[in-house]
Amino acid sequence: MSQLPTAPPSGFRDFLPASCAMRARAAEAIAQVYRRFGFQQIATSAVEDLPVLLGKGGGENEKLIFKLMKRGAQLEEAKTSGGELADLGLRFDLTLPLARYYCRHGSTLPHPFKAFQMGAVWRAERAQKGRYREFHQCDADIIGSDSPLCEAEIISALLTAFEAAGLREAPQAVVNDRELLQAVLSEAGLPAEKTAAACVALDKLDKTGVEAVRGELEALSGSEVARRLEELLLSKPGDLERLSRFQPQAAARVREILSLVNGLRADSAVFSATLIRGFDYYTGPVFEFRSPRLSGSLGGGGRYDRLTEKFGGQPIPACGASIGFERLLLLLEQEGLETAPGPDAVVTVFSEQLRAASLKAAAALRHAGYAIDLYPGAGKLKKQFQYADAKKAAYAVVIGPDELAAGQATVKDLATGKERSVALDSLAEAVKKG
Repeated sequence: MSQLPTAPPSGFRDFLPASCAMRARAAEAIAQVYRRFGFQQIATSAVEDLPVLLGKGGGENEKLIFKLMKRGAQLEEAKTSGGELADLGLRFDLTLPLARYYCRHGSTLPHPFKAFQMGAVWRAERAQKGRYREFHQCDADIIGSDSPLCEAEIISALLTAFEAAGLREAPQAVVNDRELLQAVLSEAGLPAEKTAAACVALDKLDKTGVEAVRGELEALSGSEVARRLEELLLSKPGDLERLSRFQPQAAARVREILSLVNGLRADSAVFSATLIRGFDYYTGPVFEFRSPRLSGSLGGGGRYDRLTEKFGGQPIPACGASIGFERLLLLLEQEGLETAPGPDAVVTVFSEQLRAASLKAAAALRHAGYAIDLYPGAGKLKKQFQYADAKKAAYAVVIGPDELAAGQATVKDLATGKERSVALDSLAEAVKKG
């Protein structure tokens, strides 16, 4: 019989304790920041009806949906008729589910509504370092306001969250506006039907460089349009004032967002005319977070004022952003933060006859607020001390027959090897003082 594989499927991962500890610390730090900014946590379903995920806003990600097949008689009927075999799909981001959620529950929520959610999403794309088929996002959104304060608040929240998660070098927010970009493309003479393809080419600027992008634009639209696009977009992508005449309102929005964010954190946000963002549902300002130590973005978002129309509702102004959690973790690993905190102490089990005494001591220490690992079994103390070292515990607690008879326990400092006897009713204080 062939042996089953022990590795997870391509694009999926297992996590060792140290990685899980780092992920949990980072996630909680981000959640605490979102709460401090007034965002309320929600949760949406990992599985959506397929029509929710298709046909509006997902862009290229709609081609990467993990679809779930129909079940039972419905599946057999679909096979016979040649119809669609799937009726559900795994979410590829958290924004589309949020729009559905708000259309269903909006009447019971505050208005405007500041929400955050954290969870796994799935995309059936080619796996590579920093890009996986299953990954986590940490989203913050404001629904119900068209004020540029929303963009400024969200950008500030994410910059604060990166810092709280442990990044020593803060990323920079790069801001653009879809309407401004569209106006520039039109001014250059690009036909409307070629806008999407031109945006795909422009989106590669940071990866392939000006020469390669110019070549793609020339092949797409001819040399004159490509020359004009290079003049307007590629030569000085950070010059907002030069482009503002093409869409003054959009330029004013960008200018105000930059002013608000940089008023809190100097030079933390800049303009780039070539920033695209891949989702079709963005309607105005868009932004990304970039670190010089990472290819690609650490997260991003923008305004999506018409997404609720997909669910038959009125267009509701909305703005949101997502932290690319896996890429953030890559940087944290590079900074040496991948260490699992050990328990405060391991309580050993001297013998099967003394299990109850060890269990009672562990319970008392846990009640006092300590993280306590009770050795699962019994055996030689040397082996149990090795277990405590492997768990990176600060102390080992021993309650043998002599200690129990005297109402005491031996506390061993695993860093120094020093031992001392303490009264059982003072054990919590002894562990605290070390």
